[in-house]
Amino acid sequence: MSAHSKAGQNDLPGSLGPKRWPRSEGPYRNLGELRHPKDHACGFDITDRFERFNQANDIYARGQWDPRIRSEKVINWFKGMFKPGIGARDASGYTIRDFALRNAGWMGTNLTIQRGLSEGRVDGFLDHIQPYSEPSPEKVEIKSTADVTEEIKRVARLFGADMVGITAYDPRWHYTNSFSTKSLAEKPYAMPDGLPNVIVIATSMHYDAIQSYPSATAGVAVGHGYSRDFELVQTIATYILNLGYRAVASVNDSSQAIPYAIQAGLGEYGRNGLLMTPKFGPRVRIGRIHTDLPLNHDEPTLFGVKEFCDTTCRRCAESCPPQAISYDAPTEEISSVSMTIGIRKWQVDPEKCFKFWTNQGTECGVCMRVCPYNKDTSKPRKRIYYDVWRRLAASGFQPIRSLALWLDVRLGFGQRVKPEKYWERFRSSSR
Repeated sequence: MSAHSKAGQNDLPGSLGPKRWPRSEGPYRNLGELRHPKDHACGFDITDRFERFNQANDIYARGQWDPRIRSEKVINWFKGMFKPGIGARDASGYTIRDFALRNAGWMGTNLTIQRGLSEGRVDGFLDHIQPYSEPSPEKVEIKSTADVTEEIKRVARLFGADMVGITAYDPRWHYTNSFSTKSLAEKPYAMPDGLPNVIVIATSMHYDAIQSYPSATAGVAVGHGYSRDFELVQTIATYILNLGYRAVASVNDSSQAIPYAIQAGLGEYGRNGLLMTPKFGPRVRIGRIHTDLPLNHDEPTLFGVKEFCDTTCRRCAESCPPQAISYDAPTEEISSVSMTIGIRKWQVDPEKCFKFWTNQGTECGVCMRVCPYNKDTSKPRKRIYYDVWRRLAASGFQPIRSLALWLDVRLGFGQRVKPEKYWERFRSSSR
């Protein structure tokens, strides 16, 4: 058990339900400083009420045990990523072919998950990913942390990372307890100790697919994005293990990914509750490798997102089908146990969001689609336009920021592409 876990975890209760709710650790204490020197540079506004998050309160975990969330639609949503045909219907974007493409994208993820299910593990979502081997008994001597840092980043890019940054372990973002789908109960947090460095990678998702949200067609972007991340974090971890150092791969498990990504210099926090990267906007998936390999840390990167979202843009809130995204200024007030206590930020209602997902039988990413920072940069002229637009959005002069938003709307960015049109482009591009 990790040293930062509470001593009472060995006496965790049984199955959760109306008579047994997840435990709260209470206000953050005895684990280091509540506020860090780089918090301001990251845009973090931590209040005295801050509490670390219990994984059992995650909306996806609650879909397993909480009668307020769990339903037949929720269970079918979970099953639908493994079993063909669930959710498919005679509707544009939701046909058998659309779900087939979506589920094919999840295959790499599902192969990893299947490894630990018999042991009650869900590697990559509820539990860190178990390594295939122990570290090599022969440890490579590190003569320069700067050199090995650059080496690791090159390795990450070689295997498919679009972005990579490195930061320090931060106990604030790690869960107090884990959750078991087998017993529907809390279980001790199990991330190993002694891993002071965190490598954070981001992989971009298919731009064209994202443009067809809401639809099962667009789900291929999420599924394939996760599958790429699952392969990538394990590949990087394996490289480090072979150097003789410890490395634990992690995707949606063990800790909160977005704060780590911000600390590692990959981007900022947006109104839509997502990581906003300079190149891809919110259209990324995030993975992490916790390691004791000596590495240098990156600095946070701010490029005007907070000011643009705060003073100028509400496209994600206006376009969100279940109206789960806040129109208002950042606040620490929360409306759900699936939200973190004690961080002043733009809040997204996970219950409204997840209910919309499960009602339609697949994921939603409308907030990604309409975000002005979500741009196709596959061609030089498109990259030039986006670079110019981003400078306008980052202007300290409000009328210039308003011009950036006006251009985005006027030029038709963020409009939905019908799934049939996506398939036409897909077939023509495959020839």
